[in-house]
Amino acid sequence: MLRVPLDTDPGAFVADVPDVHLSADLGRVGTGNERMVLLGGYRTALETFGATLSPGALHIAEEHGSAFHSPLQRHLTEFLEPTLDAMTFKQPRVPVHSCMERKTLTTGEEIRDLFHRNPTDPVSVPHMIGGLEDAGTELGLVLGPAAFGTFQNADFPVVHVESPDHVFEAMTAVYDFGIDLPPVEPATPSGEAVAG
Repeated sequence: MLRVPLDTDPGAFVADVPDVHLSADLGRVGTGNERMVLLGGYRTALETFGATLSPGALHIAEEHGSAFHSPLQRHLTEFLEPTLDAMTFKQPRVPVHSCMERKTLTTGEEIRDLFHRNPTDPVSVPHMIGGLEDAGTELGLVLGPAAFGTFQNADFPVVHVESPDHVFEAMTAVYDFGIDLPPVEPATPSGEAVAG
């Protein structure tokens, strides 16, 4: 985990660092002059890179043993590939906004591609938020722990659902913000799941 100047290209920042990869661009943090990035790599490579920075600039999380969203997870992609190729992905019923580029995914093949790339390619919270803003999102629900406050930069309100206890608060927020929910289409007679 590392803060870099906001105008820094996070991918270029580590492009020439051996065995260190950009895993996630979490976007603006703090006063807005910096962005938070997550890096993935071998511990020794991260420590070597960290030694070139100001002391304490790079925080290496001791509890994580996997370099998510990096080429070091290629074995996971290869393991999942036959399963993903055998699955049927349909056109999403609701818009799906990519976390890898500022793009709305509208076909089953685009959803499949997202699943293929997710283990090995870096993700971007700014791309995802930008896509949601482009679509006129009125309220965001973040399922799971808050990611360093990076969703605070969205142009729409965001409610964090970090435990089952927060579900009621989330549903109350939908009402409080006056969000009109679209009608839910019934499940297909076969009970077939639809990706998206």
